[in-house]
Amino acid sequence: MTGRESSPFIPTVVTLVAVICWAGFMLLHIVFWSSSFDLFQNIAIIGLSIVVAACVIGLMWVSWLFRHD
Repeated sequence: MTGRESSPFIPTVVTLVAVICWAGFMLLHIVFWSSSFDLFQNIAIIGLSIVVAACVIGLMWVSWLFRHD
């Protein structure tokens, strides 16, 4: 590797932390809060949380790629 290239350590760690946090949120939602919502609201919450997590992870990787391209 040259001086300009670097390993994707930080984006990888952020991705793992985001996935763990998302899984924790889903566990809390399923155990404590899902009973107060109907089926379609629970599906919407799960879908929206996946979209938000994917956007955060994707934007972080794209910004890393632009800096190291």
